[in-house]
Amino acid sequence: MAYTLAAHNGDTVAVPRLVMTHLARADGDTVRVALYLIGGGAADARTIAHDLGLKSIEAAKRALQYWAGAGLLEKDAAAPAPEAAPRPAPDLNSLNDPYVAVLCQEAQTALGRALGRSEMLRLVGLYLQDGWQPDVILICCAEVARQGRRTVAAIGRELGRWREAGVETGEDAERFLKQEARRAARWADTAARFGVEASQLTRWERGAITRWYEEWAFDDAMVDEALLHAENHRTVRYVDGILRSWRAQGLNTVQAVRGKGQLSGANILATTAPRPAQPAAASARQDLFHADWNAVFEDETEG
Repeated sequence: MAYTLAAHNGDTVAVPRLVMTHLARADGDTVRVALYLIGGGAADARTIAHDLGLKSIEAAKRALQYWAGAGLLEKDAAAPAPEAAPRPAPDLNSLNDPYVAVLCQEAQTALGRALGRSEMLRLVGLYLQDGWQPDVILICCAEVARQGRRTVAAIGRELGRWREAGVETGEDAERFLKQEARRAARWADTAARFGVEASQLTRWERGAITRWYEEWAFDDAMVDEALLHAENHRTVRYVDGILRSWRAQGLNTVQAVRGKGQLSGANILATTAPRPAQPAAASARQDLFHADWNAVFEDETEG
């Protein structure tokens, strides 16, 4: 079926040939941003993401950077960006956005209670003013309700924490929550290895446990081995010192640790037996198993 260009109806805008030359290499959202800007839209990532329904503000930022690099936009480096005037709170009665009604209704269902007008305004402000997509807000509502917090203020604080972690879309939120669940399970499992409850772990200790698994790529067997070496010093800080030393030596497996002559299958059960006195020269050659890790890492402070 053949098509011909229809006669123009209404106002038109001129599209620079520069944009036409980038049609083959720019994705759909990037081209939409260009047309939006040419049509008089503001070059503000948050506004663009909202007006065009982009998945995230980052997508709008990438499009702006693309067109700045292509020469369609210019950066005004001389003059500082003017501070945005504070927006007035949205009037629920004058909003025509269909997402507003859905957001208010679904949020109340997720929280399990009715929201007052001021809470409604704050909730809608998270969408219209703070740039959060409705699906992300509703995922957050369900999460704070699961935690036993059922206020819009709690939602705002939780979303702030999510933004610091790079969450912008619903997919980001789902990945973030799965990661948080994995970490919580790992804290509980590791705390049990130390004979304490997960609630007794300090913030530093939770961070150290996360570091063992996610940054240093150690597994449960290595943590168990470090606990075996710790003997009576069964604290997270002491074990962290042992694992830190092994990592510095490139020892990433239990076999590698035992291959260094620290513990072997024949003497594992004898690690708590009294040791005979050793000459000073022999003591100097003791391996890192006998180090006082509390003293070695006493300069660390809990963050």
